[in-house]
Amino acid sequence: MESVAKRIERLRNEIHRHNWLYYVENRPEISDQAFDRLLKELERLEAQHPELITPDSPTQRVGGQPLAGFRAVEHTWPMLSIDNTYDRNELAAWYQRVLRGLKIQPSAGEGGLFDRGDGVDLVLEPKIDGVAVSLRYEDGQLVLAATRGDGRRGDDITTNARTIRAIPLRLMPDDGMPRLVEVRGEVYMTQEEFQRLNHQRIDQGLEPFANPRNATAGTLKQLDPRVVASRHLRFYAHGRGHLDPDPYRRHSEFLAAAKRWGLPVNPHTRQVSSLDEAWKYIEEFERYRAELGYLVDGVVVKVDRYDQQEQLGATSKAPRWCIAYKYAAEQATTRLRDVTWQVGKGGTLTPVAELEPVFVAGTTVKRASLHNVDEIRRKGVRIGDVVVIEKAGEIIPQVVRYVEDQRPRHTKAIEPPARCPSCGTPTVHLEDEVALRCVNPDCPAQLRERLIWFAGRDQMDIEGLGDKMVHQLADAGLLHSFGDIYALPQKRDRLLELERMGAKKADNLIRAIEESKSRGLARVLAGLGIRHVGTRTAAILAQHFGSIDALVEAGQEQIAQVDEIGPVTAESVYKFLHHESGRQVIRELREAGVKLTEPRQAKAPVKSPFAGKTIVLTGSLESFDRKTLTDRLESLGAKVTGSVSKNTDLVIVGESPGSKLDKAHELGIETWDEAQLLEALKKTS
Repeated sequence: MESVAKRIERLRNEIHRHNWLYYVENRPEISDQAFDRLLKELERLEAQHPELITPDSPTQRVGGQPLAGFRAVEHTWPMLSIDNTYDRNELAAWYQRVLRGLKIQPSAGEGGLFDRGDGVDLVLEPKIDGVAVSLRYEDGQLVLAATRGDGRRGDDITTNARTIRAIPLRLMPDDGMPRLVEVRGEVYMTQEEFQRLNHQRIDQGLEPFANPRNATAGTLKQLDPRVVASRHLRFYAHGRGHLDPDPYRRHSEFLAAAKRWGLPVNPHTRQVSSLDEAWKYIEEFERYRAELGYLVDGVVVKVDRYDQQEQLGATSKAPRWCIAYKYAAEQATTRLRDVTWQVGKGGTLTPVAELEPVFVAGTTVKRASLHNVDEIRRKGVRIGDVVVIEKAGEIIPQVVRYVEDQRPRHTKAIEPPARCPSCGTPTVHLEDEVALRCVNPDCPAQLRERLIWFAGRDQMDIEGLGDKMVHQLADAGLLHSFGDIYALPQKRDRLLELERMGAKKADNLIRAIEESKSRGLARVLAGLGIRHVGTRTAAILAQHFGSIDALVEAGQEQIAQVDEIGPVTAESVYKFLHHESGRQVIRELREAGVKLTEPRQAKAPVKSPFAGKTIVLTGSLESFDRKTLTDRLESLGAKVTGSVSKNTDLVIVGESPGSKLDKAHELGIETWDEAQLLEALKKTS
């Protein structure tokens, strides 16, 4: 037994060491196959001697059972957001504020930057486009991993974090290592893994992820840790939380210690002694960041000394001692070959630029958005032009402009189609709209888009019924109506005849379809593609009427009297429900056994600071997406609307707010930033 125990311990230490060499030092000594052989030997010995298994063994990364859910945990130190800038002069202005805050007289250099050391050392780190997490180690053992959440509380994702090989389950012994270590960092997905995962999802008929960050966030929310393990996430440490004791005087010292403990620290992190050096690094790093294999959208600049960080302090939202310099969206030039017109679920025709393939921001782009006819005219783009494209947020390709001095002699104007490219119905241009429309409710392209929308995550959430699967089923003659979705479980044999449709994939799709029947009226109404009816309006109607029968029986004026609905939406809903095609959809769903009622929700607590208030959101928030925050506020009794008026009580302002903030100031309406919002939400929890 003693020799077996020693062999097991030796294997564990060797595996920990090879993980450290691979993820921290970036100099592996053995092949993946040799590493797997070590792991399999350890698994075999532990299976024979289960009494020798310990929680920090490399074999214990993946738990056996899916989680029931995620519990919320408080961060010992808040995980604040970081202010950012895209401008060189704003970076210099931030540095000037730092010097003033430290009572240091600046020595101005050329161009408003500072070319001489001012006693403020800086640490520069790549700003990885991932998901922020906090790891807590006690006596070197990983005991907690949590997402950032709202900055004060996050989700306990320890079980999922244990599956990430770059996150050590136990820290390597080191003299002076604190008993308690909280380290902050970024979980991310490489572009290679992102492409592999999306190809896999497409093969399974699932919606591909939009970008690696979304894929990472979605993976960390998985209840089954085996799924997380299969997606090969990575991790880099970039900061500290609470340490006990805390012997470190500088951020650079802490990062060096973290690396000794076996925590990966980005090798492109650099310490400099002036802003001039920092700027040179930012310019240099931009040239090779695309070669890293993971998405980096900027450089984080931090004051190195902790005593200076404490002296500078923080606002309610972000520390004053750091800033993120973000690079402008990557652009490329290519030729516009043609323009095609896509028909949306509501009949809107959207122009799509067909391009000569060009590599930009990590992917090859063949198509890009032209938005609408007015935008085409404003930009003056013609078929045959050399055009500049960029990815908005490095995600969605769009045409920015044409290159005037490279315009060929024979270009062709982009003419809006007189007829729908799908059904041939004459297109219409309504007076109050920019878009062209096909008004044929039986248009095949519209129907397919409506079915894709119906199955979407925020509607009926039918996993596996994405756009590619809808088109495949429609092409095979299996999907021509909403009712056909619910007939698919009886056509399993036909499903198995489809290309790339195995038994497991078919069964998963059938199960998802059956589960969707119980979603309720609000989800159904949101999924029907009725003009002016999104998730919020659908929920209001479902709550007010309680059943589809009551809604059908209501007159147009009665619907319009419902709070927040109004005459335009009421007309749209009434017409849909009383048109033959709308009545047919309801009949099909009823016959399929889809739930067409909605339970009434309890009213929000009277003590909620949001109860009875009309709230408008503007700009992007670090801690919430728009839908999640809207749902949270409405659950606390608020009414969230899309425009500022004299009836608005509060405007919540995020990054890059639009004209709604100007309107709020004009009307004297109270505004909150994200920190005030988080503080108020904390009091309601």
